[in-house]
Amino acid sequence: MDASSQNVDLHDVYNPATNSWQAGAPLPTARSGVAGVLYQGKIFVAGGECRDKKTYPEMEGFDLKTGRWASYTPMVKGRHGFGGVAVGRNLYYAGGAVECGGGGRSNELLMFNLS
Repeated sequence: MDASSQNVDLHDVYNPATNSWQAGAPLPTARSGVAGVLYQGKIFVAGGECRDKKTYPEMEGFDLKTGRWASYTPMVKGRHGFGGVAVGRNLYYAGGAVECGGGGRSNELLMFNLS
């Protein structure tokens, strides 16, 4: 098994009030190489590598108040190893690789409106 297919569904949540970490609910889609963005009390996780030799297009959000995951509109084309940021009501995802293992680098900027 190559490293690009060793995906996990685990994550931890930090509580600054107690200065401690706690295991959160498993991600709906196990993956690696994602972009994460914090927006209005939710952590959005997009992309990842690799399933059936393809990158992940999924975007899912973890609600910090309820501790639950929800699925959102996926990216048109999967990618991994990229960055994300929230500006206003939009999430922006830049660059990344569209092929497993770092191939097919992208220069695209994707925008998701969360109004």
